Amino acid sequence: MTTQVFLYCRKSSESEDRQVLSLQSQINELTKFAKKNNLKIIGEPITESMSAKAPGRPKFNELMDRLDKKEAQGVLCWKLDRLARNAVDGGRVTYLVSRDNINIYTPSQTFSKIGDNIFMMYIEFGMAQKFVDDLGKNAQRGMKTKAELGWYPAPAPLGYSNTPGLKKGFKIIEKDPLKFEIVKKIFSEILNGKDAMSVWKMANTEWKLTGKSDRLIAESTFYNLLTSPFYYGEYEWPKHSGNWYHGNHEPMISQEQFDHVQVMLGRKGKPIAKSHQFDLTGLFRCPECGSAITASKKKKYYKTTNNHAVYVYYHCTKKRNTNCSQKPITELQMNEQISNLLGKLRPDQAFITWARKWIQIVYKQEYESQEAIFDNQTDKLKQTERKLNNLLDMKLDEKIDELTYSSKKAELEKELHDLQGLLSNSHNSFATTRTKIENAIDLANTAQDKFTTGKREEKHDVLLKIGKNLELENQKIQLHLYKHFQTFFEQEKWEENFSDSLEPTKYTDILSKNPDLRPANPAWLRVVDDMRTYFLTEKQLFPLYMPA
Repeated sequence: MTTQVFLYCRKSSESEDRQVLSLQSQINELTKFAKKNNLKIIGEPITESMSAKAPGRPKFNELMDRLDKKEAQGVLCWKLDRLARNAVDGGRVTYLVSRDNINIYTPSQTFSKIGDNIFMMYIEFGMAQKFVDDLGKNAQRGMKTKAELGWYPAPAPLGYSNTPGLKKGFKIIEKDPLKFEIVKKIFSEILNGKDAMSVWKMANTEWKLTGKSDRLIAESTFYNLLTSPFYYGEYEWPKHSGNWYHGNHEPMISQEQFDHVQVMLGRKGKPIAKSHQFDLTGLFRCPECGSAITASKKKKYYKTTNNHAVYVYYHCTKKRNTNCSQKPITELQMNEQISNLLGKLRPDQAFITWARKWIQIVYKQEYESQEAIFDNQTDKLKQTERKLNNLLDMKLDEKIDELTYSSKKAELEKELHDLQGLLSNSHNSFATTRTKIENAIDLANTAQDKFTTGKREEKHDVLLKIGKNLELENQKIQLHLYKHFQTFFEQEKWEENFSDSLEPTKYTDILSKNPDLRPANPAWLRVVDDMRTYFLTEKQLFPLYMPA
């Protein structure tokens, strides 16, 4: 019996579809598949060159409407994610399959309301959505990194260009050979006293300055240009975030010239108000009222020396309680308290030297036994994948019926999923635990130096890696240290804390074969062992640190 289907193909130009076949290739392969499997394609193939990460595709909506009217019994597509990569469209497809017995045909699987097909559709659509979400997060992370490196992570403003020869994500900003000097002349004319509106008209009528779309620049675009700090070398990323960066691009004017232009523009071009980037803002909260801790600069004049001094104070914003009783603390006091805390984390150099050797030996021994298990699981995984491929070949050659194929396929896919989980849990956690321990020891050793000499982002990174719930109460910092850092903080009590079992029996064999690895202090074995246990369980709640 012939089944009538619509043929739907989609490919977007975005990175989510980089590895997908072209539209014509999809049509060719699916047409062959339809002939082999007794599927009759109704009308012309429905094609769409759009991303499916958001609802609103015209052709897809038309397809769903026609299926709703029962003009066909199913849809033929290359993969399920060709139909949807978002929850709304995915839900619509799943609902049609479960309600109207509509089937979705792909070269690898047929989805119907029989068995676990609906459940598998939810999983595949969820994976497609997760893939798009991860792409967005990775893109944002990449743009943030690029901004921190001094390169504006967006299309270059007028007068500049993104290097065309470099790949996306690696482009930097350089002078536009045709427009840089013209835009610079705009600032120059205004600084020489000309009215901004007359300069705009001159740029359009005489200089023929055009924007990105090769159109003459609008009045609003002109004023946005004049009020952009990018032209003197700074930019905000993301917009309205308050995070300002110094760019590596060549400035067009000086900051003094920029500020002078803002004054000359008057209300249409007020100077850009930028908040000061204090090193420790955005980290601490007030435990009394729950408000954020902010910072302020105070100037003080000393008559005896005729000098002005500037002091930075950290204090509660009191947004949640204007009567909050917490007093301010100087930046110097904050830095001293934090530096003292980080200094107490620093392990003895002899411990660091021993720990690195010990971790290498222990993990080498455990790795050998783990590798054997891993290799066995990998072989089993490959066998299951081969079985799935053979099963598909049998289905395409009509050697087995649909019911047998679906049943056996579900069984093999479950086995494949279980094996993938085992491999991920055993090998990845094993490989990353060693790295986490080594990184924790290195951070405990260098945290004080990194905080003292680092920039704002580095200071934040150090404090957020060693603990959480940062608070400022009664002019003293409070911080929940993570367990392994709390252990380093209490290293003077190691012998007392680990006196019950100073040498774990599981390491007796290693110590007997490597006597030079016997630690100067037996408690060191328990310290590293506890860190390993912690990173395998990923517990996150620890005692509160309150300096005296």
